[in-house]
Amino acid sequence: MTRILPDPSFVAALGDLYKLAGRDKEATAQYALVEHIAHLSALNGALYNRQLALFYADHDMKVEDAYASAAKAYEMRRDIYGADAVAWTALKAGKIAEAQAAMQEALRLGTRDAKLYYHAGMIAQAADDKAAASDYLKRALQLNPQFDPLQSAVARRALEQ
Repeated sequence: MTRILPDPSFVAALGDLYKLAGRDKEATAQYALVEHIAHLSALNGALYNRQLALFYADHDMKVEDAYASAAKAYEMRRDIYGADAVAWTALKAGKIAEAQAAMQEALRLGTRDAKLYYHAGMIAQAADDKAAASDYLKRALQLNPQFDPLQSAVARRALEQ
């Protein structure tokens, strides 16, 4: 019997909404569920877990593990979202040059995606490229002002600085 697990990105988003509402206990429960889903996926033979790596990076948790996981996943599945996961987790792990290189790869097709632009903007900001950071963050918020419950607010704050 095949069991279908909930999509961890939706579970994480619910946790983020609880967090924004000041319901920390419920947020913590959802975040723990994200990790549990990842564990079950691994037991079921999942070869990579890009979603868990992004969850950790978004929440500044286990950043070295997130980076290692994203890099391993990218070796197996070399697509723009894999490059984005490497870029975002590299940034969180303090690997700015690697983040920049991976982000160039993620943006190579010109895909219009608010999260890609947000990640590019935050990486540019970390690299002290204020013009590029502002451009990417504006593009992210223009494309979708609510692209993520927590990260869209981070993007707005970064633009204000």
